[in-house]
Amino acid sequence: MLKRFLPFLLLLFFFSAAQAQVSKAVQHYKAGIQLKNNNQLSEAFAEFNKAIELNKNYDSAYVEMAHIYFKSGKMDLAITNFNKALSVNPGYADAYVGMAKIYRDAIKQYDTAIFYFNEAAKYDSKNKEIFYGIAWIHNARKQHELAIPYAVKALEIDNNYKPAYGELGYAYNSTKKYAECIEQMKKNLAVSVVDVAYLYSGLCYIELKNKEGAMQQYEALLKVNERMAGSLKKKIDAMPAN
Repeated sequence: MLKRFLPFLLLLFFFSAAQAQVSKAVQHYKAGIQLKNNNQLSEAFAEFNKAIELNKNYDSAYVEMAHIYFKSGKMDLAITNFNKALSVNPGYADAYVGMAKIYRDAIKQYDTAIFYFNEAAKYDSKNKEIFYGIAWIHNARKQHELAIPYAVKALEIDNNYKPAYGELGYAYNSTKKYAECIEQMKKNLAVSVVDVAYLYSGLCYIELKNKEGAMQQYEALLKVNERMAGSLKKKIDAMPAN
């Protein structure tokens, strides 16, 4: 009877040991996140490394290590760790976003960055950073027409996401689509009040030489952001008299 159950007992022992190891890896990972949030990056890195030593398939730990490498300017090591995460989990959207940011911000290979953003979107279509990132690249390349729908998409996900307003307003102004910009900002302001939307609307009214419209945006902006409103008012005051 004992011989019959011995393989089962051994299997149970190894399974329990493996589970305990995985559980300990999670503890190190959580400790690393807490340290990272406290900006203790070297200590956080050590915890993520311990998590990986205990669990070689810990995709999230590889991503966190990659982020730390990115912040320290070690792009090759960041790419290596993002790739390790993707080898474990090919559908890991955050790893694709991390890769995209490296190629956008550090390496300046925009085609590759867009590729990784698009890969991320396949697995996480509700990530505003993805669509903002593509809009940013198109604006950087002076492809402002292409930037507009991606910035709008980012705002459809989060109407309060100010970076996307910056890209959208810049793209509209660069293409001189002032009336279209005003209409789009009206739609966004109907969802929630965002100071940047008032600012860009006001700037567009200035370009259209509509001082009354610009003043309306200024007055609305004054209620939510006095400093930004002051900046807009200076531009309104500089408008030539009719």
